[in-house]
Amino acid sequence: MTTAVTGTLLNKTQVLDSFKELPDRVSADALIEHILFIQSVASGIEQAERGQTTPHKEAMREIRSWKK
Repeated sequence: MTTAVTGTLLNKTQVLDSFKELPDRVSADALIEHILFIQSVASGIEQAERGQTTPHKEAMREIRSWKK
């Protein structure tokens, strides 16, 4: 099977280990949501390692604008 690779690649062992935290019975939707969450965290870590972060003051300003 060939698939296009986009975004952050996940380590299979880490993904499988994270499944141990899930309940014994889980919906496909919850499983996909779990995988997407892991990918989001991994992507954020990669961005931080590259120095692609948002300063605290700028982040707070942006969050305050959501309330308006």
